[in-house]
Amino acid sequence: MDLFERIKLILETQPYIPFDIGNVKNLATSLFLTPSNAMILHLTSLDTPNDHIPILPENAFTVDAQFSPDDSWVALPVDYSGKEDSNLFRLPTTHELTPIPLERLTTISGRHLWVNWNPEGSQVVWGFSQKKTNRVSVFDNKPDSEENLLWEGEGLPVIGHWKHSNLIKFTKIISKTNEFDEIIVNPIKNEIIHSLPVASSFVFYGLWNPTKLIFPYLARDNSTLSLFNLESQESIQLPTPEGEIEKVIWDLKGENLYFSASKDARGKIYSIHTESQVMTELPFPQGINKLIKIRKMENKDVIFYVHADATTRHNLWMYDLQTQESTQLTKRRSPEIETEAFPLVESISEHWNSTDGLDIHGFVMTPSSPAPKEGYPMVVFVHGGPMGQEVDSFVGTYQILAQEGFVVFRPNFRGSTGYGETFQRANFREIGKADLIDIVSGVNMCIDKYNVNPNKVIITGGSYGGYMTLRALTKPDIFEFCAGWAEAAISDWEFMYDKAVDELFKQFVVLLFGLMDNNESRQYLIESSPIHDWKQVSKPLGVVQFANDTRTPLKPVWDFVNNLYNRGDEVEFHVRPAMGHANIPKGYLIRSIARLIQFCQRVVE
Repeated sequence: MDLFERIKLILETQPYIPFDIGNVKNLATSLFLTPSNAMILHLTSLDTPNDHIPILPENAFTVDAQFSPDDSWVALPVDYSGKEDSNLFRLPTTHELTPIPLERLTTISGRHLWVNWNPEGSQVVWGFSQKKTNRVSVFDNKPDSEENLLWEGEGLPVIGHWKHSNLIKFTKIISKTNEFDEIIVNPIKNEIIHSLPVASSFVFYGLWNPTKLIFPYLARDNSTLSLFNLESQESIQLPTPEGEIEKVIWDLKGENLYFSASKDARGKIYSIHTESQVMTELPFPQGINKLIKIRKMENKDVIFYVHADATTRHNLWMYDLQTQESTQLTKRRSPEIETEAFPLVESISEHWNSTDGLDIHGFVMTPSSPAPKEGYPMVVFVHGGPMGQEVDSFVGTYQILAQEGFVVFRPNFRGSTGYGETFQRANFREIGKADLIDIVSGVNMCIDKYNVNPNKVIITGGSYGGYMTLRALTKPDIFEFCAGWAEAAISDWEFMYDKAVDELFKQFVVLLFGLMDNNESRQYLIESSPIHDWKQVSKPLGVVQFANDTRTPLKPVWDFVNNLYNRGDEVEFHVRPAMGHANIPKGYLIRSIARLIQFCQRVVE
């Protein structure tokens, strides 16, 4: 089986991660590949969960889709340019045409952050970012609705929930201090009625109790799971398991909390009875487990969740709270996966100490074939974010590289989520410095432990991982990688801040480096920008950049590559003219995966 046949197999073995599950109808929304390999919003019936119907045209991109309370409508941001400048639209869940015709809810546009319906389904609240401000606004559920501005000010409104008619809750981040607050807004009076300081977490999301004015949060002083009663203004501390707590949801009566906790990039699910405070671990399969929703299905209370492990893509599962049994709903997988034609390897969980003693975690995948005499070549994958995480789940590209004889290394360096607030914030003003050393210390561990050839180590990644690839190749004194492959990279942090198209990414830079109100802060941007060290690059480099990308803009990376070209260096440069950071147009994935693998094979020959 040749390379392209194997790539097609992994695209057929698609992950299923729903944006939302229906509230009363058996429906789900998710991104899924069309036959022409465009990533487009699909509607799925839970009665036939492996059949997916595309409901948007191939030139319309979304990153969210939420059902109205009666599941008659889906509210979704739609962008046609790839620049993530979206209007909010609605579409009916029953329609004779496919794709389903869209109706525009908002006459204003912005970068989408989150959307939520009110309990009656008559309005939606939208958190979004514009050129000079971030906003939370309410719109009526009708075409071209007028904006009712609820909040505009300092901070990033990152996630929200509208469960009670006169109460909207959203999490706000103050970038200059990395402080998180839960903000409670009355949408009828257009006023903030409470602000609660909470722990800094980019993965925690707590929902309103369905019957009481109570919500879960993480205490700012110690990150323990707690409940806040808005009426009494009192807090109750709850039992807190090991790991970083993620989404927290209630049962239908509001008596039990259910939540996931991630430890070493694998997730467990727990329940807490709020009166007795008894905490119980649920019998979910080992691997990644992400909660989606609790609802009734055929008179049963069930939890919908997503599960994955090293050899299985993300799939939708259902857990019966009465029988305590799980059922896998989606099973989209090529029958040739995990056969002799396409063997799979497991991930090995590893811990190592960085040079300052900080404990770092990640995963290693080793080929089943014996090592060459000089040792295995290795590919280091750096995740995006940096507030992201490599988890123990199936990634077909990793498996193909292992089949091709590469060790695959996936570090969760400082700044990653999943290891607590202190670890996540340990990269402040250390961008491209301490986090690069964390990665290199892990590379040295792999060289010693897994028979890796130190002269055949490639680094790659997209977004922040693309930045780290450029940073690593401009710092050969820290480690001399043999090559790098960067996608959607950052080469100039100053350019990213000064030319940010909206307030969100300006505040993102502030979160990583501090306020840009003095020369000292500016100096951190300069020191962390590969553009100033391009002359240090001496190894082969491949770059893929997107012309419409407003997160990681093209121009500074073009300048970086052009400097190397003019010097006569070996650079493979691809620019996607109609593509942005978040949209995946048809045909892109096959070429993208093939280019990376072929580049890795070529540079270690």
